[in-house]
Amino acid sequence: MTDRRKSELHKSELLRRELLIGGAASLATLSAGRALAESAPPAPIGIWSERAPMPFPVQEIYPTRFWREPAEMTSFKPHLEGVLVNAGGLSVYEDGDFDVSDRVTIYDPISDSWGEGPRLPEARHHIALVFHNGFLFAVGGFYADDRGIWQMQTSLWRVESLSDRYWAPQTSLPIPQAESVAASVGGHIHVVGGRAPAGSLNASWGDHIDTDMHWAYDSGSDRWAPRAPLPTPRNSATGSVVNGLLYVIGGRTVSDGNTPVVEVYEPVSDRWQKCAPLPASANAGAPKGQSGLASAVWNGKIYVFGGEWQNPTTAGVYADVFEYDPRQDKWRAVASMPRPRHGLGAVALADGIYVCGGATGPSGQGTCNYLDKFEI
Repeated sequence: MTDRRKSELHKSELLRRELLIGGAASLATLSAGRALAESAPPAPIGIWSERAPMPFPVQEIYPTRFWREPAEMTSFKPHLEGVLVNAGGLSVYEDGDFDVSDRVTIYDPISDSWGEGPRLPEARHHIALVFHNGFLFAVGGFYADDRGIWQMQTSLWRVESLSDRYWAPQTSLPIPQAESVAASVGGHIHVVGGRAPAGSLNASWGDHIDTDMHWAYDSGSDRWAPRAPLPTPRNSATGSVVNGLLYVIGGRTVSDGNTPVVEVYEPVSDRWQKCAPLPASANAGAPKGQSGLASAVWNGKIYVFGGEWQNPTTAGVYADVFEYDPRQDKWRAVASMPRPRHGLGAVALADGIYVCGGATGPSGQGTCNYLDKFEI
């Protein structure tokens, strides 16, 4: 064999070896990349972004969505824009002082700005707003003066337009009831569970007990009627309506603290059923089940936000956000709140769920004016 032929064979062998070594390295790199991808935690489901803050810090709120019809139509189809409306609420300051509000604030997602609506006839916290049959209703809540800040009320007020000057009184609740779930479902406003006076006293937190009372309000006749009681009496729960069914989620009891219980009400049969309970929190030391939480419906699913817990040894607020699929009766965790809090509100508008107000610490600590948008 000639020297030239030997040289060519040697070069060929060196090239083959380089290819083998390079290929093995590439395979090793690819395998390592795959292993890293498999071991890495999945990206959180959902996106959070900050929006224009509320006009003032406030917690213990129950805002709602309100539809407004522009004065001039640009097409033959009705064009409705949803806005977020909040009424009243509680502000707790660092020095321990507090303030109960009568202000009604309105958020427009198109301009990302806040405005003012008709003030409540009386300052309230924990007052529930419900948009029903074209009217905005304000139900119950607590009144505060020198006698105490937990004076539970029975009042029911309504306005037809956010430009109205005054709220019109309607027939009051049959009994004082607050920290309840209030929602429009089945052609009525339903007020479910919460707290009620334990006896003749009704001024401080210790004067109340959990109640299972469930009332339905007919706005046409301006009358209340009893409905099937809530199977698990509790307060500080949240409620959402999907496909004509009312879901009451979480909350707490006076004697046993937070509960993960979820129950659903069917208005035609006037019956309750149990659903899959809330999942365990990712917060270390937090009990299963949130209270002082909020919820909203998006694309047929319920999203539950935040809340608080208070144990003899620990207390805190939840960052957890859970998604509930009513068709499968299943929960899953989605992207946590970047600014955890309780006593907050959650309202679904055209482009996402808006989470507003609340307190960043347990027991009313850290009242905030945050507004965050959640998209999924």
